[in-house]
Amino acid sequence: MSHPAYFILEVTIKDHEAMQPYLDKAAASLTAFGGVPIASSGNIVPLEGNAPAADSKVVMLRFDSMETAQAWYHSPDYQAILGHRLQAADNRAYLVEGVA
Repeated sequence: MSHPAYFILEVTIKDHEAMQPYLDKAAASLTAFGGVPIASSGNIVPLEGNAPAADSKVVMLRFDSMETAQAWYHSPDYQAILGHRLQAADNRAYLVEGVA
C-alpha cells in the first residue's frame, strides 16, 4: 500500500514581481501528478520552537506517493519555473511521507 506524501514549503517572498511567473504556473504543474493544495497561508500560529518569519507563508501539497511527489518536483514543467521562486524568495522545502 502506498503512503501519501506532502510537499511542505516555508517561503518568504523578497521580490513579488520576480515571483509572479512562478505563481502564475505553479498550480498548473500539479495537474498531471494529482497534487492537491492542502494549505497556503501566512496565518501561522507558533506552538513550539521558532516560527517562520512574520512575512512568511506555509504551503502544503498532497500527492498519492513519495514517488509521485518527487516526479512532480523534478518534472520539466516544474523545474522550468522553480528558478523564479528560488531567486525571488527565501525558501525551505521538503517532502514528508504520510500515513496510510
